[in-house]
Amino acid sequence: MFSHILVPLDGSDNSKSALKVAIKISRYFGSTITLISVVDQTRMTLAAGNVPMDIQSELRSHSVEVLKEGKEMAEEAGIDAKTIIENGSPKSVIVDTANHNDYDLVVIGKSGVDALNRLLIGSTTAYVVRRANVQVLVVNAEEENE
Repeated sequence: MFSHILVPLDGSDNSKSALKVAIKISRYFGSTITLISVVDQTRMTLAAGNVPMDIQSELRSHSVEVLKEGKEMAEEAGIDAKTIIENGSPKSVIVDTANHNDYDLVVIGKSGVDALNRLLIGSTTAYVVRRANVQVLVVNAEEENE
C-alpha cells in the first residue's frame, strides 16, 4: 500500500515523532523512506532581505545535522533511509517533491520549529495537506510519559 514514504524533518519534536511513525509504517509495509530537509529561503528573506553567506551556511549545516540524526534513528530501527536537502520554501519543496516523484505517503509533523513563519505565512503542514497529490499523515509530538 505504501511503498515509498517521504518524511520532512526540521529538527522539531513533531518531525521526530513523524519519523518514528514512518518507521513503524515502513516495517509493516516494507516501505522505503526518504528524509527531506529544506534550507528555508523564506526565513532568510524575512530575516534580512540580503542574507550573508554564513547564515545560508548555518541553515544548511542545520539541515545536514537534522538528516544525520534522522538517518541514525532509522538505521537503529533497521531501516535504510535516503536523504535529500533542498533549498526554497519548505511548503513548495515538500509538495513538489511528493507530487513529482514516486512517493505515495508523506508523514509530517503537526507543526515545526518556526512559529513566526507560521503566523506570517501559514502552516507548512496545512499547505502540504491541501496541495499534495499523495496521502498525508499528520503526526503530533509524543507525550513525554509515553
